[in-house]
Amino acid sequence: MARSIDIARGTGSRERSAWPPSWCWYAVLVLACLAWLPAARAADGRHYMVSDWTMADGLPHNLVHALAQDRDGFIWAGTWEGVVRFNGRHFTVFDRQNTPGAELSGVFCILAEADGGVLFGTAADGVFRYHRGRWQHLGEPAARRLPVTALLRDAGGDLWIASANRLLRMDTHGRIHAAGAAAGLPGVRVNALVDGGDGAVLVATDAGAYRLQDGRAMPWADWAGTHAVRGIAGDGAGGWLLATDNGVYWRDGAGKVTHLQPGRRVDAVLRDRLGAIWMSLSSSSGELLRHAGDGDERLPTPGPVSAALLADREGLVWSGSTHGLHRVAEVAAVGFTRADGLRSDYVRVVLQSGDRALWIGHAEGLDRWYQRRMHPVRLAAGSGRDPSVLALAWRDDTLWAGTFDQGVFGLDAQGRVKQRIRVGGQREPIVRALLADPDGGLWIGGTHGLSHYRDGRLQLRLDSRDQPGATVQALYRDPDGTLWIGTTGGMAALGPDDVLRTWSAEGDIPAQYVFDFLRDPDGDLWIASDRGLLRMRNGSFRVYDHRHGLPRDKLFRIIDDQAGNLWLPSNIGVFRVARAELDQIDAGTRRQLAVHVLDHSDGMPGSQGNGASMPAGWRVHNGALAFPTSAGLGLIDPRIAGRYDGRASPVVFESVSVDGVARAPAAQLRLEPGARRVAVAYTALNFRAPDKMRYRYRLRGFDAGWVEAGSDTEAVYTNLPPGRYRLEVQAMALPRDWARQSEVGTAQMALEVVPPLWKRTSSRVLLGLALVAAVVLGFWLRTASYRRSQRRLSRVIAARTEELSDKNRALELAGIERDRLLQRLEHQATHDVLTGLPNRRAAEFHLRQALERAGDRGEPLCVALIDIDHFKQINDRHGHHGGDRVLREVAELLRQHLDGEQFVSRHGGEEFLAVLRGLTLEQALQRLQALRLALARARMDEVDPGLVVTASIGVAECRPGQESPRTLLAAADRQLYRAKREGRNRVCAA
Repeated sequence: MARSIDIARGTGSRERSAWPPSWCWYAVLVLACLAWLPAARAADGRHYMVSDWTMADGLPHNLVHALAQDRDGFIWAGTWEGVVRFNGRHFTVFDRQNTPGAELSGVFCILAEADGGVLFGTAADGVFRYHRGRWQHLGEPAARRLPVTALLRDAGGDLWIASANRLLRMDTHGRIHAAGAAAGLPGVRVNALVDGGDGAVLVATDAGAYRLQDGRAMPWADWAGTHAVRGIAGDGAGGWLLATDNGVYWRDGAGKVTHLQPGRRVDAVLRDRLGAIWMSLSSSSGELLRHAGDGDERLPTPGPVSAALLADREGLVWSGSTHGLHRVAEVAAVGFTRADGLRSDYVRVVLQSGDRALWIGHAEGLDRWYQRRMHPVRLAAGSGRDPSVLALAWRDDTLWAGTFDQGVFGLDAQGRVKQRIRVGGQREPIVRALLADPDGGLWIGGTHGLSHYRDGRLQLRLDSRDQPGATVQALYRDPDGTLWIGTTGGMAALGPDDVLRTWSAEGDIPAQYVFDFLRDPDGDLWIASDRGLLRMRNGSFRVYDHRHGLPRDKLFRIIDDQAGNLWLPSNIGVFRVARAELDQIDAGTRRQLAVHVLDHSDGMPGSQGNGASMPAGWRVHNGALAFPTSAGLGLIDPRIAGRYDGRASPVVFESVSVDGVARAPAAQLRLEPGARRVAVAYTALNFRAPDKMRYRYRLRGFDAGWVEAGSDTEAVYTNLPPGRYRLEVQAMALPRDWARQSEVGTAQMALEVVPPLWKRTSSRVLLGLALVAAVVLGFWLRTASYRRSQRRLSRVIAARTEELSDKNRALELAGIERDRLLQRLEHQATHDVLTGLPNRRAAEFHLRQALERAGDRGEPLCVALIDIDHFKQINDRHGHHGGDRVLREVAELLRQHLDGEQFVSRHGGEEFLAVLRGLTLEQALQRLQALRLALARARMDEVDPGLVVTASIGVAECRPGQESPRTLLAAADRQLYRAKREGRNRVCAA
């Protein structure tokens, strides 16, 4: 049907209906879709949707003057503030700010050339040309200040320019010639230029249409009168269309003239590949009209349309207006929204009753579409707010409606409430599923579990309190009488014998949430779940999910379209899956499903489906499919869906960046030595559904296989080794199946990574030759002077031999001296200079070794600290020389009394350390008492006759708690201080 309804906004664009904003008209049209879809559409039976882009989406200005599609497939739009190139996803802007030297303000015409270049006619700066990333200002200086309204390139390469009231011709050297006046063209405004064939130029002027050939201008198209002609277009079948101030004149190939929109000014006209005629009408409202068959329809645009009108290679129609850029596309879906009389766009359930009325449950209650009108159905009494409706069922002229918090309502065919069933006690549960039986019984599923109502009696059959997570959200009656129950914790089946069987989530069934069932005649049970589509066969489950190509795993409904397909609503659109492909997956002859996705880009009011309510979709009597969404009720004609599948979209390289520096895309890319990162942006020029494009790429010579890029549009490589490569990019619209190569778009780019100079083959050859030459030259020189060199070498060897002998002798003497020095240094490092005893550093090392040895062998070990009594007084009385003499005498005495098995060192100042290995504490005390007495009897006559020197000694034995050097020394030190306190000249032990 040609007139669809308003739908929700899409990403990056606004989508509009193809009819005026009157919900009554919408209702009529959607009724046609629902009630008599095959016969009661518009004349050619097509649905259209308008999508809009404005400055908020990237346009430099909202007023679009001109449109064109270049050789690669990009859409170009001219505005007051520059031009844009559109790839279906985003705009690339060229204006004074980012394009130095290109004055692109006020672009009124665009001409795409066969070599891939694009020409732009400006309001006051002549013509600019864009080709392979470079801009050029055409013509001699005088040509660069012309206002340009139309352009045409003839077969000889000359450029025809409409400039206000003049027709000019720019030759291949850039010189301007006044072609119109010389040919006899009247001095009126020139509006359009078209190739008339055979070297002729068709000229649309305010005084009518003219044919200019061989330097003469003759009136043309007398069948269109003498009205001002705004545009000329071929009809694709040998005929011509003229847009005039008196409508459109169409003369077909047989000479028949048809007059459309008489009395109205038409600024642009075209005929699309389907035979429909599109017209841009100049008026206060600025209408875009489509004429097909015997009828005209208005395509709504938000502002008055301009003369910018284009039919692209996909069959889409583009239009410009004061409010941006607009795309008109045929779609497979329409929708019910608030604009059509729905009280809420958040639709939860839909059902068609026996009288062919459509019942729509939503967040604000229930509506009924019947006899071309939307009827609100009141559930609440008085002026109260209606509850949200989440479940519907129909049986015997009674509609049952399950609600969020007010139980279940029974209504007659006119929507009048006849009965209300209260399911809970003080607080009503959420009712999510209803099933009416032929015997008058009603099954009610919800957060409470499952109840059965009949003859005024309500019986609880499945209590969610006894089974956590058993909220019932789907009910399905098998042909054999089995009642299948979908819950939030698996599923259950109540057999005709009233025996309940359950399948718990994840354990018995590979899913958590079960949303719907469908039984096949062969016995297979299909299950919609949060883990994908399940097939239950002979008690086992087969899962089809994202691993098999489903874009999302969570599915809310299963509808068979009776044409070999299953339709599955989800949160990102409705999926169409062929049954045959599911069987091929099972047979192992296929790995991926070719899933067709219908979403907002196909005319759906929204992509997000609604589940956990019943029914979440319906197949109406004529085959149309209705699906609730968060933005309205979507209505799909399954015969139109996929009409444009199977077409390969051209793939182009948009930009190249090497180490952050932009490069113009080219068929061959050369990377100089040192380049580290290359990024190539690509895109498939699919304007019908760019969000459904999927990509893969590979760099031949580097990648082992294809890199699945999903919807990403950039390939990045770093630190590529030198060599020659080929970047291949493939794109395909969903449903994706790379095996269908006829539907895959491909682009290739040669890439060469130049090696550094020293790695190049030529450099290596030259280096090899140089090495060979050097070897040959060296050999020759060495041979020529061989004997002279031998004599000289003999003399040198003799002298060197004698010199080495002397040096060897000197080295031997130096080695002996070095060894002695090292021995002295080692002794000095570990011995006290004054006493000759080991110093504290050596003592610490020796003590650690002694402790380890004692621990390993189980031998006793004692440590003693020996301190000379009143040593400070000796120093004060006899000076440091006398004190040093006393220290040496005491050290010698210690060496004499402690044999070689023991160790004694100077610990610091007048204190000495003795490590007594193999001695118990008693044995150590005896040895130390003898030492103390010997010291007291020793004479120090050389210091002072009669001087008596005594010592205090503290001794400790290695035992638990004092088996480390620190703890053992601390224990001996405590005993030393104890000897001092108790009067000195004694030995104390712990």
